[in-house]
Amino acid sequence: MLSIIRNLAYLTLFVGLLQAGPLAAPAWAVSDEEKVILAIQKKYEETVTFRAAFVQKSYVKMMNQTLEAKGEVEIKKPGRMKWVYNAPDPQVLVSDRKILWLYLPEERQVTKMALEGIYSSNTPALFLAGRGKLTDSFDVMRVVRETGETTLVLAPKQEDQTLEKLLLHTENKNFQIVGSTVYDKLGNRTEMRFQNIQINIDIPDSAFQFQIPADAELLDYTGNP
Repeated sequence: MLSIIRNLAYLTLFVGLLQAGPLAAPAWAVSDEEKVILAIQKKYEETVTFRAAFVQKSYVKMMNQTLEAKGEVEIKKPGRMKWVYNAPDPQVLVSDRKILWLYLPEERQVTKMALEGIYSSNTPALFLAGRGKLTDSFDVMRVVRETGETTLVLAPKQEDQTLEKLLLHTENKNFQIVGSTVYDKLGNRTEMRFQNIQINIDIPDSAFQFQIPADAELLDYTGNP
């Protein structure tokens, strides 16, 4: 369960609101890299709400298998998000700025955690809170341009127990983040792609209020981050 929370914390950065090996495209000059980084940061700062469908592909090295999941996400800065996984394993993850809820309907189980415990470390989750800059948390290893898409290859500035590297995939036209790829130190890889993206639309705060189902078991970790 904690691995799910950590992956989603990383993904909040990627929506703008969070493996070694060469990429088959030329790297840009330093001045162009700086322009791209600034453009992506600017796009992030201008984005207050974000809604999209997503497809997540997770390669699990231990199983030598890729697992696919689909769903919808809503994010509202600062600190609110809702991830709904529809298939193949239904689950709902909701943040209301203070509490992070994870609901597994098939197990009839709800996990409750303090959101500040996730923000306390130097991770991309800081971006969900509406604070921090890309270059404060990451070193930009490369900026690569392909047909219709620009990819940032990033490494955490501070030692991270799990995160090895992440890639941000953005549109060339407006630098909207359309996907991400996370590599961890165990050889696992999680790729997220967004579709039907809507930004700065009206999303009420009530969308991020979670009600515990009557038949669900509650696991409360708010006293033990």
